[in-house]
Amino acid sequence: MRDTPGAARPPTPVLLTTPMSAILLDGQGDLALGCEMRGATAEWGGIIGQCVRLISAWRLGFWLGEDTGDLPSSLVDAETLAGAWRSHHAWRGLEIVHAVSPTTMVAGAVRTLRCTQTEGSPATLHITSTFAPYLLPVMVEGVRPHEFRVETSSEEIRIRQRGFGLSVQSSVAPSFLLLNRGSWIGGRWTGRVDEFGIEYAVPIAQGAPAEIRLLVHGGLDRTIGPARAAARDVLADPEGSAAATAASDQAWEEGTPVLRFPNAPELERAYLRARSSLRRLYAAPGDDLTGLVAGFPWYAALWGRDTAWMLPAVIWLGDFDWARRSIETMFRYQSRGTVPILGAEDGELPMQLAPGPIFLYGSSDTTLYYPELVDRWLRHAGASQLPDGWATAIELVVRWAVARSDPETGLLRNGGEAETIVAATPGFARVRYGIDAPDTTIWDSTDRRSHAIDIQVLWWRALGSALQWLGRPGDPGTSQNERLRDRLADTVRERYRWEAEGYLYDSLREGRPVEQRRPNALLAVSAGLFEPEEARRYVRRAAQGDLTTLWGVRTLSSIDPAYNSIAYHDGEVWTIATAWAADAALAAGEAALGLAYLTTIADRFEQGNGFAPECYRGDRPEPFDSCFLLGLSVAPFLTALFERLWGIVMDARTLRLAVRPVFPPDWTTASIERLRVGSGAVDLRWNAGDLEVRWSGPGTLSVETASQSGTVAPGGTGTFGGRKLGEPS
Repeated sequence: MRDTPGAARPPTPVLLTTPMSAILLDGQGDLALGCEMRGATAEWGGIIGQCVRLISAWRLGFWLGEDTGDLPSSLVDAETLAGAWRSHHAWRGLEIVHAVSPTTMVAGAVRTLRCTQTEGSPATLHITSTFAPYLLPVMVEGVRPHEFRVETSSEEIRIRQRGFGLSVQSSVAPSFLLLNRGSWIGGRWTGRVDEFGIEYAVPIAQGAPAEIRLLVHGGLDRTIGPARAAARDVLADPEGSAAATAASDQAWEEGTPVLRFPNAPELERAYLRARSSLRRLYAAPGDDLTGLVAGFPWYAALWGRDTAWMLPAVIWLGDFDWARRSIETMFRYQSRGTVPILGAEDGELPMQLAPGPIFLYGSSDTTLYYPELVDRWLRHAGASQLPDGWATAIELVVRWAVARSDPETGLLRNGGEAETIVAATPGFARVRYGIDAPDTTIWDSTDRRSHAIDIQVLWWRALGSALQWLGRPGDPGTSQNERLRDRLADTVRERYRWEAEGYLYDSLREGRPVEQRRPNALLAVSAGLFEPEEARRYVRRAAQGDLTTLWGVRTLSSIDPAYNSIAYHDGEVWTIATAWAADAALAAGEAALGLAYLTTIADRFEQGNGFAPECYRGDRPEPFDSCFLLGLSVAPFLTALFERLWGIVMDARTLRLAVRPVFPPDWTTASIERLRVGSGAVDLRWNAGDLEVRWSGPGTLSVETASQSGTVAPGGTGTFGGRKLGEPS
């Protein structure tokens, strides 16, 4: 499943983030980044603060006498540093060091130009700074307002738009202002702003380096004033701001597990890349919101579905606090009624969230992920009871899903959500939400009504997790839900089998099966709804060339009449679908195939220079209509390494750990360090079938492998497998 020779590679973006800010650039000097979108190049460079796109490409130019220059054309070299990016430039006897970093104290980015004159007489270097303001949350792709309010003061330039705003500050006072490329004396302006320009005059002389620092920050306009003192501190010490970001990233990384695969170094590298990419998606943008943004460049908001796919990896990495806060954020915005304009039903969890607060509902799957997420968090963190409010939230999830379910079959209805929003807003909506498809499963641009198989699997798993915590023996409601879950499992087994194809139908519509081959069916295999031999048959069918390519798994079989190699959800290759295939194969005992899929994902990270694109064309390994980093492409790979390849199951509440690796026969060793189990941690070393367990937590840890079980005392070590427990290794 490796790449084909001569495959096209996407441009390499540079992405620097803090939980409040993100900057996107192409590594040529300016904050500019041309990205493919809908088959054309769109400009997505600039700054995002508080999940609000503050500005588009931010370019710096300079002129001295009759000569003009810019950063890209004078670039000598560049490097990514901890918390920052730096480039070196040479132009007309000047050596210029340029540094840029996202900020943690305020939501924005700071740039520094340090100019050293190597020849020539003292002079004045004129530096121009230009950008286009956006000031909209990154929830609607490419939409830009037409009217802004601009105001100047002695300390800053403020630009506002309907509750969003940005501030521009500098260590050198502006000498000239340009509004839509025309001279402007400052003051106040209301109207269209296509480009804003600022000129600075910086004296230079040999032996006396000159420096200018520029800061753009903002998001919610109401937060800019209170952040004024912090902004001054950032502007005064940009290197200190970058160091704070680097220290935070390093502390996070040092708290995560270390995975080593000496027999598969490509997986080891892929783990490091995926872990780093996941960190770049952490977001705490304000308004007490915590989570992970879906991706960059055009999904930099908190998406409920995407967060749900990322949190298992966050939990495996041991960041229990971030996972808890993320779940609480989604529960805080759980709908308490029916709101057609937002696509909300009673008990539904939000599809999108951004500061403001701004939220939108209307998906078929988002709500169903969270009961199982809660169960994961409890088992890993070792919590003995549900945090305040979580039981009520899960009860509302179940009530929402039961209201959509057929009591006879247990099947949950999906579809119609976006149509509800459109029907509720014809008289006043000026902007469509970008989700005009009749269905909003994870493949929300195609119609998979009315009973997509993955939705049924999610409902079955959600109901099982909910019953585990909320079920009460003898309670009529509990008994009814248990029967509903059993009936749902029977219905999936009875009505989704596609015997002639050796696979599973994608959906049921009006009582009839939809004969489409999609990877979504593999989620039923991972859930354990089918016996091993049957599960292996479905996994092998998905591995055939119409679904599985050399670069991953298509969203729709190439032999389907609806297949289109550049259709978002009807033929393109998605890395998350490849992760589903890996997970299902390993769960079904097809170890070699599962490892091949994981290696395919690792190859994608390698080809993407560490990033994980959203999707690829179905006919060649070329990112298309694609974010260059998507959480859905990163997190499931991480989860599969721990959960399927290593075969780890834990319950920190009872201090139980099961480890059943599914490693190839020719592997000799593998290890994990710092895997959190509640308040403790384990180190695992697998060596030719034997498993050494080092336990650093409180209490006695019970360990189970495929061939042996035993205990490890606090601070002790146990060996399991071919040798007896406690025997020297």
